[in-house]
Amino acid sequence: DLRALLVRNGVAKDVFASPAELDVRRTELLRIVIEGNPHVWFKGVGEALTAVREMREPRHVTLVTGVRDVDTAGADEVVGPLTHEEMAALYARSDVVLKLSRVEGMFGPPLEGFHMGATCVVRPVTGHEEYVRHGVNGLVVDWDDPRGTARALDLLARDRALLHRLRAGALATARAWPSWEQAGAFMAL
Repeated sequence: DLRALLVRNGVAKDVFASPAELDVRRTELLRIVIEGNPHVWFKGVGEALTAVREMREPRHVTLVTGVRDVDTAGADEVVGPLTHEEMAALYARSDVVLKLSRVEGMFGPPLEGFHMGATCVVRPVTGHEEYVRHGVNGLVVDWDDPRGTARALDLLARDRALLHRLRAGALATARAWPSWEQAGAFMAL
């Protein structure tokens, strides 16, 4: 009979400072960020790289990891580790955060990307339901479906109106999300 309350994790709004408005990206390559340790199986980094290799449309893929002794085929550049400020700048230059985790606690990277004007393509991992709305601010793909994930990414590369609509939805979600200070105040209550 106890009432359970949830306090959402806050975001450092001073670091992940949302743009006032989104730029319209009509002709550039689709810019995709994959983040995580490829040695940790449940992060899905290898599966994300497989999906981008199966894409047909032009793209630029940035893999963010501190690990260098792995196959990074599919990535155009490998960077990291990065500070929070450097991640914010990377998200701001990107269109899509591709995160194919199998297990998460706080599913943070897509939400941080939302704050900087990027949308996401994710699996229905625990935590995504807190803020990802399929077709509104991101795309949710099936488990173990690299071809379907590649098709979703190809769709975003071709349909720039959809990409912009999802990025705008992501930014609207971010603007309604609590800061660390707000989340702390809710916890105190």
